[in-house]
Amino acid sequence: MNRFSKKLSSTDIAKLAGVSQATVSRVLSGGSGVKPATREKVMEIVRQKGYRPNVFAQGMRTNHSATVGVAVSRITNPIVPEILEELTRQFALHDRRVIVWNTDEQGEESLIRAVGSGLIDGLVCTAASHQITALQAAQNVGLPIVSINRAIDRVQCDQVVSTNEESAQEVARYLIRCGKTRLGFVNGPLDRTTLADREAGFRAVLDHAGHPLEDKFYYQQDFHKQAFRQFGMDIGSSDARPQAIACGNDLIAIQILNGLKAVGCRVPEDIWVVGFDGIEMSGWDIIDLTTVQQPVDLMAKEAANLLLEQISGARTKPKVRRFRSELVIRGSTDNIGR
Repeated sequence: MNRFSKKLSSTDIAKLAGVSQATVSRVLSGGSGVKPATREKVMEIVRQKGYRPNVFAQGMRTNHSATVGVAVSRITNPIVPEILEELTRQFALHDRRVIVWNTDEQGEESLIRAVGSGLIDGLVCTAASHQITALQAAQNVGLPIVSINRAIDRVQCDQVVSTNEESAQEVARYLIRCGKTRLGFVNGPLDRTTLADREAGFRAVLDHAGHPLEDKFYYQQDFHKQAFRQFGMDIGSSDARPQAIACGNDLIAIQILNGLKAVGCRVPEDIWVVGFDGIEMSGWDIIDLTTVQQPVDLMAKEAANLLLEQISGARTKPKVRRFRSELVIRGSTDNIGR
């Protein structure tokens, strides 16, 4: 086709198919009330002519942009790209484009403007506590919202989470069952509900078993590049170290492993280490980390489905979906006591 030729409109498609422009719009939007034969006739002309609808014009007519937003934080944490990969796959299956905002890099202001402009039809957030201003702005304009991997109580929205507290309890019971009663816990910022819940679950089992977490074996720090590695070095160099260390997530655990190795402390011979999340690299042979595996693909798929439900107007009452995580035993602990 000559690139200077007139671009076809939906009205042109309607004339060629011998139907109304409204029928063409229903076919292209997946609407109901169109006979199968008519639908196929319209789509055949669309394919023949290489027609591409003007999505922005459609958005103005339907009040939908076919675009959803995903707000992420700490994108260097490998679990974030894993969630993002499945979300974009699911939205693509429903012909939805995805715009990603990294709210760690002054992205929240841009996201708030997008929320107010109608650029997106819905929003998935992965770090609710750090995106609360944008979430409240979205709630104020009635935008569909789903929070994944974070619980939130200040905004009415769908939530997709895993069994963080219960799974951390399982980790504690596993370690105690294996004879490890002098335990440590290393965590990141407690304003992350996932990290706070994991610590609470771990502590609860230790307290009940009569082996409360000692202050000298507890370390909590913001996510700085070398902070947890240094703590691993300090613990590994000490004569009075815990028998095992549980960590708020896999990235913390990997840094702890790095610090222990740097001072010649052997894992699991000298100390055990357990992570949480089940990121892909935790299973690499060189890391071989015992961890709690979150069903990230299932969680992301459910988050996408919940958002699409809201966008379609199928419901308005918020839902909470909780997915069970699984303790995966690897080489950073032993297989006894399973």
